[in-house]
Amino acid sequence: MKYFTKNLIIFSVLLTVITIVFRYALSALLQSQHFSIVWFLTVFYALLIFALGWIFGKRDRLAFAWYDIGFRFHFNTYVICNAIALVWFTMNFQSSYERIGSVYSTILYWGIGLLIHFIIYLYTRRYSIKGIQKSELFE
Repeated sequence: MKYFTKNLIIFSVLLTVITIVFRYALSALLQSQHFSIVWFLTVFYALLIFALGWIFGKRDRLAFAWYDIGFRFHFNTYVICNAIALVWFTMNFQSSYERIGSVYSTILYWGIGLLIHFIIYLYTRRYSIKGIQKSELFE
């Protein structure tokens, strides 16, 4: 199975750029104590990332099973977003209101969600043949 596809690579590059812009804007808003605007920024960021995943995932759906695409995009999003957050703190770019503990909490809880997604992915994959459900093969 091919893991990296053109759509996944484009999604990952866009995600990296958008996440760096988000981290910069988040730190700037927190430093200037515009706490109410942070919520709007966060919701906008989440919706934008979901839309990107949806658009590029739909393009990959022709070659891969839907459950496979969902996990691949979820895993890449987890790695990229958390790696950027860790690098952000390592480079000391964070505002005085941000704590590294929040990044570790995000990694832990999102990681638990990713693990559950991985178990569902393995379970679903077990009952299909090349992305086609066994019950739909001879219909």
